[in-house]
Amino acid sequence: MRKKRWQTGIYLLLYILFLTYIADFDIRKLLDMKSFLVLLTGAFLLTLPFYEKGMDKEEFLYIYGAKAIEAGLIQVFLLSFVRLSEKRDYERLLVDVALCFRPMLYAFCIRFILANKGNDLFLTDEKGYKGKEIQTAGQTEEGAMLSYEDCIAAGLTRREAEIALFICRKYSNKEIADALVISETTVKKHISNIFEKTEIKKREELMMYLKGNKVAR
Repeated sequence: MRKKRWQTGIYLLLYILFLTYIADFDIRKLLDMKSFLVLLTGAFLLTLPFYEKGMDKEEFLYIYGAKAIEAGLIQVFLLSFVRLSEKRDYERLLVDVALCFRPMLYAFCIRFILANKGNDLFLTDEKGYKGKEIQTAGQTEEGAMLSYEDCIAAGLTRREAEIALFICRKYSNKEIADALVISETTVKKHISNIFEKTEIKKREELMMYLKGNKVAR
């Protein structure tokens, strides 16, 4: 059963409190509202290029969580660069640089809270799909096995690779949308992009294309 996000946030906060207690660290030093707001804004700006008409809230939050990590890395780099470029005594400089890493803690917390079962490629859904690899009935030879990496190698994006694997397992658009917690409109758009990249016209041709591309490699 999927946990509510506020429950995940509470468990995460308890874990952070536990770690700061063990380390005998003042948790108030981890709090910086300005850095937190800058991170939220940065993650939103990095998410905007991936927004599509018809995208549902769950997919947007999934992308937002991923972009929060990227925004956090950029923020930490810039803050550290600024601090290191200033003339300060060594001890004070180390403290300032250490505090520059707070945005990464915020970013990982956001990513952890926004992540959910439906968006994780490597979790099992109701049909037993595990995401890492698929194999059609009666096929045991090496060339019959397809993996997430095979789809990426064929030039597909992360989301297109997920959907391609579902297509090869003969999932309908609705089943794919339900499994990935996205809209059917979004699924159709990704499938259109997959067909364009692979130059195929039917879903039934995708398995053979990916197998052929794997053998060619």
